[in-house]
Amino acid sequence: MKYIGIIVLIILSFTAGAFWNHYSFLNQGAFQLNSSLKLQSTENDDGLMPKGTVFYPYSYKGEIATFVVFVNTKNLNLLEPVKFENSSTVSPIDGYGE
Repeated sequence: MKYIGIIVLIILSFTAGAFWNHYSFLNQGAFQLNSSLKLQSTENDDGLMPKGTVFYPYSYKGEIATFVVFVNTKNLNLLEPVKFENSSTVSPIDGYGE
């Protein structure tokens, strides 16, 4: 699950960059987790985003907000391309407070 979460977060990061200029994106403000956040991409796969992780706003729709997290890694062999029908598709994972 941890690796799936990292892959999804990286995809979200690059998708957001395609829509906004680097400076305008970062100037929207940021949010920091004040406690850990449980992440879930499927019913059987979950992980944990640690306290202190910085989130950047992506979109707000009703009660649901979508954020981007930037991840640095040297483990590029763990990543594989994802092909969506629409190139601007975003595939978020769900986060739950514990």
